[in-house]
Amino acid sequence: MKKTLLFVSLAGMCIAGCQPANIIASKWDSGLSGVNAQTRCEEVDMRSKAEMDAAFNKYDGWKLIYISEYTTGHKIGTHAAVCFERSK
Repeated sequence: MKKTLLFVSLAGMCIAGCQPANIIASKWDSGLSGVNAQTRCEEVDMRSKAEMDAAFNKYDGWKLIYISEYTTGHKIGTHAAVCFERSK
């Protein structure tokens, strides 16, 4: 009985873990190039306002040049990769 329950649990986790990701990405041209450009990227949990505020406040004065939001059907909430750029 315990082996059957373990097998069913593992099979369920494998099936749930194979759901496709929903990805939305946007990129903007910063107009900077070469050695004068500084670029920084961070992962942000979009479910947490505090985490979003911390990441975006850290790059106050920088230009947002890329954001990619991703989630899956079995995941609650959205994560994002955000990139900022500025001139040195």
